[in-house]
Amino acid sequence: MNTVKVEDLWVRVTYEVKLGDLEIPKDVYNEIEKASEECRDVEMNEGRYVNAEDWLSTKIVEGDCMQWKCEIIDLVAET
Repeated sequence: MNTVKVEDLWVRVTYEVKLGDLEIPKDVYNEIEKASEECRDVEMNEGRYVNAEDWLSTKIVEGDCMQWKCEIIDLVAET
């Protein structure tokens, strides 16, 4: 099998997960609602919606994803 040695591969992975029948703490709900109203993403480790970030990171499991896509941002092969 032929292979190519790659120094760096940078990929943005986006996937969708639908959650249902939830009980969400009020502070988390408020932050999710605010992000929705402001048309902003809740990004992990950004610090804008800390409670929502923490809560979502415990509820979203990549294995539950319905669809996913990979955007290749950079590819650097060794020369």
